[in-house]
Amino acid sequence: MENELNYAAPLQEEKPKVPAADAAFAWVSLALGFVFTHFAVKYFGGLWGGIFWALFGALGAAFVRVKRVAVKLSHIVVFGIAELFCFVPLFSASYFVNFLAGAFSFILYFYLTAAVSGAELFGRHFVLDLIVGVMVRPFENFARQPKSAFSIFRGRSRSKNVLYALIGLLMAVPLTFVVVILLIRSDELFADSINEFVIRLPNFSLSVFWEILFAVPVAMYIFGAVFSMNGAAPAHNGNVPSYRIFPPVIGYAAVTPICVFYFIYAVTQFVNIANAFEKTLNYSRFARNGFFELCAIAVINLGVIVLMQTFSRRKDGDVKPLILRVYTVMLSVFTLLIIATALTKMLMYIGEYGMTLLRVYTSWFMILLWLIFAVIIVLQVCDFVVWKPLFVLFTVMLAVLCFGDMEGVIARHNISAYQAGELSELDIYSFGELGYSAVEPLTELLEDSENSFFTKHLKDILETSVNHDKYDDKFAYFSIPRAKAQAALKRVKGLMR
Repeated sequence: MENELNYAAPLQEEKPKVPAADAAFAWVSLALGFVFTHFAVKYFGGLWGGIFWALFGALGAAFVRVKRVAVKLSHIVVFGIAELFCFVPLFSASYFVNFLAGAFSFILYFYLTAAVSGAELFGRHFVLDLIVGVMVRPFENFARQPKSAFSIFRGRSRSKNVLYALIGLLMAVPLTFVVVILLIRSDELFADSINEFVIRLPNFSLSVFWEILFAVPVAMYIFGAVFSMNGAAPAHNGNVPSYRIFPPVIGYAAVTPICVFYFIYAVTQFVNIANAFEKTLNYSRFARNGFFELCAIAVINLGVIVLMQTFSRRKDGDVKPLILRVYTVMLSVFTLLIIATALTKMLMYIGEYGMTLLRVYTSWFMILLWLIFAVIIVLQVCDFVVWKPLFVLFTVMLAVLCFGDMEGVIARHNISAYQAGELSELDIYSFGELGYSAVEPLTELLEDSENSFFTKHLKDILETSVNHDKYDDKFAYFSIPRAKAQAALKRVKGLMR
């Protein structure tokens, strides 16, 4: 028949198979997510943070190798730097320093996912590529992790049933939890039975369940970031950016008044510094007064320069106007003078009262700002991509902070300055904030000191370190400063009785 209907079932398109490598990466990312939730978060600032980021880097490197993603030598160098900073917890017992190192590795790893995909390494769109690498691309591939992980069950009926059963059990957990709580509150005998059952479970902890549960979204984020290297990096408009909307005159007029006051301030500071060195000005008062205000001014000036450079209209071809360059140089020069003044104040203060962590960290930050403003001045004379030299500067400065054992340096400097007569008194209790790095210098001071007042207070500080060492997890918080502290405490064990 002409109009005969064809009832043949249409052919079903076969779903594309997920590669076995993707399934393996998905399960490894889940294990890595558990390392993060159970170890890195639990032992914050310790060795597990570095282990987590090192494993994340290894996962990315394995993905690049298996998928044969093309990489350059510069990518390998940046990857090596990120891996190097994963070892900082071995050399530092400071939670703050270890957190900075982990954050730096995180930024480099996620930026590399964009750079390996084709983005220019530390190019003009560095900030945009970093934001996309951290906040966009991982979520574009967010659902690939469970899809890849469950692909190993596809095509096997028994495996499918096991999978469905696991999904059903997982769905039942919240409701079961609520029901059990209500039953416990309704009957004392039932509550006692449940409590006895839980006590008998070996090392049972409900927190592990939540750690596994929260490891899933972490794994999806990790897998999404790594898998994004398989695609192309986002393209950027090469023309003049659309956000350059403000007439330059607005910026010039806004900056001129503060430049006038900066000039007056610079003149007065030269007089103050000269008087301070000649002891005609209250030395300690000058050193202590206004340091943090000067730090704030330096940060504000950096923000003003960034806003002017980013949003001011430019000439054809996105060329910076000469006046914009001049104002940027003026602001930068004044800021360099302000930073020099602030550092002079801080060096005077350290010379009078010794080092502390806060004084060292703020000095480090001001030196970093000084270098950044110096690069900005050079940038106004020679056009180049600013992010590459800034990356080198920040990496070197962070390496000094992370691998320099600043706590140990502070302790040794204060003790030697006191013994040399450069410090009028030694604040013993300030050593408490220095942690394990201060133990070895303090034990040497205890061995050499014949002052009973010193001996008593040194024993108190060292006893606190002994108690910390007793309760800190031996593996999670292992570090070279801690190992040195343990050896030093054993050496003076007899003196502490």
